[in-house]
Amino acid sequence: MRTRRWLGSAIVLAGVVSLNPAAASADGGAYIDLDRTHFLVGSTGHAETYVSVPAGKQHLFDRGPFYLYVTPNGSPVTEGEPLPSSAVRVAAMTIERDRGTAFELSASFTVPDLPGRYYTLSVCNDPCTISGFREPITGPISIVQTAREADLLNEQEHLTGEIYGLKREMKKQDRAEADLERRLSYAGMKQAELNETVTRLRTALADARADARSDGSSWTWLPIPLLVVGLVVFALLRSIHRRRRVPLGDVPAMVLDPEEIERPKVGSFR
Repeated sequence: MRTRRWLGSAIVLAGVVSLNPAAASADGGAYIDLDRTHFLVGSTGHAETYVSVPAGKQHLFDRGPFYLYVTPNGSPVTEGEPLPSSAVRVAAMTIERDRGTAFELSASFTVPDLPGRYYTLSVCNDPCTISGFREPITGPISIVQTAREADLLNEQEHLTGEIYGLKREMKKQDRAEADLERRLSYAGMKQAELNETVTRLRTALADARADARSDGSSWTWLPIPLLVVGLVVFALLRSIHRRRRVPLGDVPAMVLDPEEIERPKVGSFR
């Protein structure tokens, strides 16, 4: 049993739908995983994928053998249709049960002599009635004529990856710069508000100090008028008091009419 490679580019979709006898198809789908990126003409490559097929649909494997085809991009292998004239059969797929309803499809192949570029790998029987499980089993393959071409393509892809990474970093920096500008703008607004508050508090403090000095001057001069008023009132009261206690000797003699003097009544004494 081969070591399972469930992660990476292998895709497993479980279940199978009801089949049409005229054009058999099944649930699932997989991505063909290769052992490297660029393949030199005449070299040997290895492809594998995994599919999940319920027990009731495993009889579909009896419609094999299934083959691995190389076709130009844009000319896919489609079940129920004739194989494209440009399709190159490179190997027969080996089917092994992995576990339960999971199966591994694999093949070792010799890279055909084709112009250097990207191609499509496809799996189908012949005639092509099952090209996959619900979705075709496909994957890309890069064929090169020389090792130098492979090296240059690898370098190009490396630089492309670096450029992509740098663009992502630039976008992150742009977002960070925009966020910093927003924060600076907010900080400036808060600073202006604080400056305004400080100015207002300083003005209020100066007004309070001026009011305090003004209030202190009023209280300083306030006893003088009160003292004057008090002295005046005291003088008036003393004058009134003295008038009420004038001696009889100071009162001018009054002239009385002798007739108005009441005489004692006769017989008033015994």
